Amino acid sequence: MTQTTSSTQLDIAGIAAVLKGKIRGQAVAVTLFRDEIHPAYTSSERVDACAILRIARDEDRPVHMNSENHDCSHGSFLTGFDDGNELIASGRLLPVFIPAYTDHAGLAVNSGKFRLPTGSMKGLGAAPLEKVPAGAEIEWIVVVCEPVIAGQIAAARAVEDGVQPSAAAGSSFCTDAFVTPFFEENVILTTGDFGGRMNNKLKPTEMFVIVPTRWANNLISILGATPDVKGLYEATRTEESSYWDRKKEREAKADAREAAYAAGQTSSGDEAAAKAGLKVSMDWDEDAVAMIAKAPKFVRKFAVGNMEDFAAQNGYDRITGEVVKEQMAQAGVSGMDGADGEGGSKNPLKKLFGRKKKD
Repeated sequence: MTQTTSSTQLDIAGIAAVLKGKIRGQAVAVTLFRDEIHPAYTSSERVDACAILRIARDEDRPVHMNSENHDCSHGSFLTGFDDGNELIASGRLLPVFIPAYTDHAGLAVNSGKFRLPTGSMKGLGAAPLEKVPAGAEIEWIVVVCEPVIAGQIAAARAVEDGVQPSAAAGSSFCTDAFVTPFFEENVILTTGDFGGRMNNKLKPTEMFVIVPTRWANNLISILGATPDVKGLYEATRTEESSYWDRKKEREAKADAREAAYAAGQTSSGDEAAAKAGLKVSMDWDEDAVAMIAKAPKFVRKFAVGNMEDFAAQNGYDRITGEVVKEQMAQAGVSGMDGADGEGGSKNPLKKLFGRKKKD
């Protein structure tokens, strides 16, 4: 059960820097007010409990909810601010309105570890990570992002002691966001329920990750360090893998194209690739080369191979910008042209592997 924040100093600036461009908007810090509500949080409107996360993220200000200041009786019950009415406390709320639930199941997900003990908290607070008021303790951090990024962020604890994140589904997002992290000092990976997604304005491609402060500093090394992507991939290929034949074939074709370029027999794509220091084994458009060239150096060679494998498997004889977008979309990353708004990236490889330091 979470009772105190980590004794390790939280590197807020470092965490915010590595999350930038990878998550939607900004990270939100959650504070549990056990004795009294911090004065910087007291000017708050009545909203659903989980909506305080969206307000802090999108409106860039601290906000709170408590027994008097909320607009959702179920959320108030789950967070322990009252005992709920008969419909809520009995768990019948779920089977009455969602017939798939049995009465037993409804009661189970409204009790025990799925709700805070009544009266255990004076209030819940949320604030932008980089603007947490002085004196407010950060218990955990909540971010909204796409699954491919969520998978990296969710490793915040696993990289240290091997414990995998808790996956939450089938319960209220209030439970996921405020209750489960209280009872389990573990990273929480959750899609959120309908109300939680709606109140937080999530897009269909987005989900939540909740990281207790004890593990949060690990995000800096996870998202900011330079992984050996190609080495890791090749270390997992068997000797019989067709990867090695494809690699050998690509390398021979790439050498031939480089020789043709040196002899002045070249296309604009080959010239762009040569200028970017990329070895390509098939025809590329300049805009496709430019997309790969914007990625950090350590991932470019691996990305070229992935793109060319994808093109061959799908019958493309030329790699265009659209082919790059298609491949990255299949890899679970959107926002190739910045269309996903906040947190979007004009280059998905930069979103996945971007670092503060430029190559």
